[in-house]
Amino acid sequence: MINTVGVIGLGTMGAGIVEVFAKAGLSVIAVDGSAELAERGKGFLEKSLGRAVSKGKLDEAARDEIVGRVSFGDDLGAMKDADLVIEAVPERLEIKESIFTTLDGIVREDCVLATNTSSLSITEIARATKVPSRVIGMHFFNPAPVQPLVEVIRSVMSDETLVEQVRELAERLGKKPVVVGDRAGFVANALLVSYLARSIRAYESGLASRSDIDAAMAAGVGLPMGPLTLCDLVGLDVIHEVCGVLYNATGDPSVASPSILRQLVTAGRLGRKSGHGFYTYDGVGSGTVVDDAATTAPAKPLEGKVGLVGEGDLVDALGSELSDAGVEVVRVVSADDAASLKGVAVTLAVDAVELDGDCCGGGCCGGDDASHGDVESGLEIGAKPVLRAVRDAIGDAGVIAALGEGSVETASTGDPTIDATIVPVVLHEKQRAGQVLEIGRSVAISDEAVETVRSLAAAAGWTPVVGKDRAGLVVDALLYPHLNDAAKMLDSGYATVEDIETAMKAGCGYPQGLFELLDEAGPDDVHGVLSEMHFETGEQHLVPSPLLTEHILADRPFRN
Repeated sequence: MINTVGVIGLGTMGAGIVEVFAKAGLSVIAVDGSAELAERGKGFLEKSLGRAVSKGKLDEAARDEIVGRVSFGDDLGAMKDADLVIEAVPERLEIKESIFTTLDGIVREDCVLATNTSSLSITEIARATKVPSRVIGMHFFNPAPVQPLVEVIRSVMSDETLVEQVRELAERLGKKPVVVGDRAGFVANALLVSYLARSIRAYESGLASRSDIDAAMAAGVGLPMGPLTLCDLVGLDVIHEVCGVLYNATGDPSVASPSILRQLVTAGRLGRKSGHGFYTYDGVGSGTVVDDAATTAPAKPLEGKVGLVGEGDLVDALGSELSDAGVEVVRVVSADDAASLKGVAVTLAVDAVELDGDCCGGGCCGGDDASHGDVESGLEIGAKPVLRAVRDAIGDAGVIAALGEGSVETASTGDPTIDATIVPVVLHEKQRAGQVLEIGRSVAISDEAVETVRSLAAAAGWTPVVGKDRAGLVVDALLYPHLNDAAKMLDSGYATVEDIETAMKAGCGYPQGLFELLDEAGPDDVHGVLSEMHFETGEQHLVPSPLLTEHILADRPFRN
């Protein structure tokens, strides 16, 4: 039974781990490299507990009892009575190896040695010790007192009895443990940092602005924050280091540290902790963003009426939503009505391909006929009487926002003047942070047309996200490879669906697990968009997992 725990390294993470153990009633021996650092660690603990008292979550007597369970010092020799010792020192292999080899001569033979590493090999750390079977990974997430996930990592040398003891200890702490093998990034970081690296590369390549990339994933998917904001919060140096570990282990170029990330780290722009990162902050350690040269200007106020072309439940709902937002709407359902759009600046055309057919509009029919390719062909103005009539009514200066499903590409009409004013858009489901209208831009589309559609989105209360008119646009281009990584991890046998869902929800704060998101999107849609993206770029990480194909053929969700 583990009752006395030693913690080495009393920075923010180490002090948080001390708090977790002490709150759970364990005796804690807290050690750092000097008396001053140990006293600083004690200050971190007292400050954290003081905040809990001020918020009424803890009374003063309980606070004093928790602090009383901890002894602070700078002598590793104090670890001789510990049942488990965990280190939370910087992510450098030589430092961790030195600590554990020193502990070999201090701790009891039955003492478990745990490392809080987020990326280094447990096997390499264990190999440097006299008894590698007792070395285990116990990876907490920051802030440790708040985040429920603990990854328990075994190496091929680990004693399974000790692994089980550590898993049980994590449960005693009120945490949600996930037990996995020793692999780069483990579960949470392997999936999260891969997604962050690709998001950084998307920004670097000009797919979308930093604010639009962040809005795509926060307001478009419902994640706690956008990827670039998260990188600044975690620290760009940390992301850079983990990218290096992942790339060295996998050889996958998509997870290598992007050039812009390396430049920012070299320049000392590490995110919030330095006051500069992908964003600029109003001070060191602050989370308040201030404008800089890369800040995107807000959308201009919408001028005039909005045309709404189409019929069916979705179109009715959009009409009501626009009207409720104070937008004057002109409805059109046939070519005979198009003349009423004269002078309208922007017209939202819903599922343009079906306007001359029998579809009830906007994907509400439940059929599979309105494919991405159909949406493309629907934009051929000359072939569609309704859209041709709309174009004639609004004139060359008017803009058509062609609403489709999933990723869309603008089809050429052969008339550059017309092409410049047809903007493909995708409206996503409403999330707690808002509702995203993705706006595709290409060399054929004028900047004025894109800005007009941004104004429409802002007037409707939607969050406009402008990205290159590529397969997946922005939301799917970032989300679907993330889901594909989860499917590949599951297919490899490294972790179960439950492990992966727990890691991402309990460790990364995702409101939904990756397989929940995958089932909602549909394996067939994820597979299709990934295939389109792979065709465009040739990047190997975009090849759909064979497990996606299996689930499509079996018509089976990932979560039962």
